[in-house]
Amino acid sequence: MKNLVKNVTVIAVLVLFLVMTTTPSVAGVKFGVKGGITLADIKAVPDTFSGYKWENKTGLAGGISMELGLPKGFYLQPELLYVQKGAKISFSEEGVTGTIKTNINYIEIPLLFKYNLITGGPTVPSVYVGPFVGFNTKGEFVIKANGYEEREDIKDDLKSTEYGLVFGLGLTQNLGVLKLTLDARYDLGLSNIIKEVEGPESIKTRTWLFMVGLSF
Repeated sequence: MKNLVKNVTVIAVLVLFLVMTTTPSVAGVKFGVKGGITLADIKAVPDTFSGYKWENKTGLAGGISMELGLPKGFYLQPELLYVQKGAKISFSEEGVTGTIKTNINYIEIPLLFKYNLITGGPTVPSVYVGPFVGFNTKGEFVIKANGYEEREDIKDDLKSTEYGLVFGLGLTQNLGVLKLTLDARYDLGLSNIIKEVEGPESIKTRTWLFMVGLSF
């Protein structure tokens, strides 16, 4: 499965490059911007860190998108996003209470295949699925405890890329020239993002994204 996603995402990057050279004059091409929040977690082996469970953390996401019309209500939607992923741990030891946040940020390129559930009308719901490739831009631990804060750079312990699949639901509201878009999606990381270091055997990202956008 991982090799398949790798191959598909390489193709996705090439398609995105070709699409970005397309001019807006081409029929059926729409452009958009979007932004919102993430609810991020990780799947680790083992599933604890020093006996503590990983928990969800919030972050930000945003970027640009492009939509190309295909036959029979289908669309190809490549995107270029900045996504904050990771997780956190809450701990309490000998009167010391705090959190350890793992911030792992990516420039992410999804290639989504979208289908509109209805055609016409001012409000159009849709579903989509597709692969993504992410390029790591940041990795750090942020430790906060009893008013104390420390940051530790862990980017060198992480692989430069990750691969995965996107599943989502969308809603488009026609505002005339502009269209308001809402989407909720799940990023399922399929690749181990850490190098061979002391600690977890494997870490894979699990991230919800909720975004609002405008397209034209």
